[in-house]
Amino acid sequence: MNTKRKGDLYALLCALIIGLGNITAKVGLEFVTPELFNFYLFLFAFGISLFTLFNPRQRHEIKAVTTKTMGLIFLLSALFAFGIYFFTKSIQLIEPATVSFLSRLEAVILIVLAYIFLKERLGKYEIIGGIVALGGVFVLKFQSDLALSQAATLMIVSVVFFAGAEILVKKHIHSLGISRFLFYRNFFTTIIMMVLVWSKGQALYIPSTKILLLIFATTLFFPVFGRVTFLLALKRIDISRAAFITQATPLFTAVFALLILQSFPTSIEWLGGAIIFIGVIIVQLSGNRSGK
Repeated sequence: MNTKRKGDLYALLCALIIGLGNITAKVGLEFVTPELFNFYLFLFAFGISLFTLFNPRQRHEIKAVTTKTMGLIFLLSALFAFGIYFFTKSIQLIEPATVSFLSRLEAVILIVLAYIFLKERLGKYEIIGGIVALGGVFVLKFQSDLALSQAATLMIVSVVFFAGAEILVKKHIHSLGISRFLFYRNFFTTIIMMVLVWSKGQALYIPSTKILLLIFATTLFFPVFGRVTFLLALKRIDISRAAFITQATPLFTAVFALLILQSFPTSIEWLGGAIIFIGVIIVQLSGNRSGK
């Protein structure tokens, strides 16, 4: 199997994993606050990262970190922390499939940031697709109820944080190192989430076993397997190609939501989501960008 094919499979696997993670997050957030949910999510992720210390090569990679790299990882940790924080606040309000559709806006923002910082070409299809996708966001924000409108705003903020982080990761992926990056990212993000819990005046208590299991499952799907598969994809294919393949995430989420939660988005949510999806597909039809 060639390198590009492996990258495609990693990106598709990432879409499936994140789709299932959206469901476990939705259920878990019905019982705890987003701040507490995310604190335990990254605490579990950091605990899993500790196992990499048993591998001599990965342990050496984690120890061999410069001050500059540590600063970059801390910046990325802050971006990811606030990105997932606003994401979880959004998923509390509306259907996970709708949140997943809104998250597709990240692909449009990634293209724009790639144009600015990575010097990738911005063509007419990308401009048209971006406008169409923003039309879908307009439908969800201004043609719907208050809860959906608030969720749309939260998701727009979330994808800006995520897109900024992805651009930095793509630009420095080889110097960061996957094991080193994930280890310190989980450590820093746990601290950031703990500060958020305290800043909101919330008690840092231990939830029930059921909730902890849901958070642990989400940990495996989001910052562990989801992030690892996406990073593995980025090492083999262009960021735009990876973004295109992960557009399958809303479809996986909708299927899992129907099978597990017996829930489905409303007609207006499907309309806005479909417009966003079409816009993103138009963006990805701009041609082969792998040369960049």
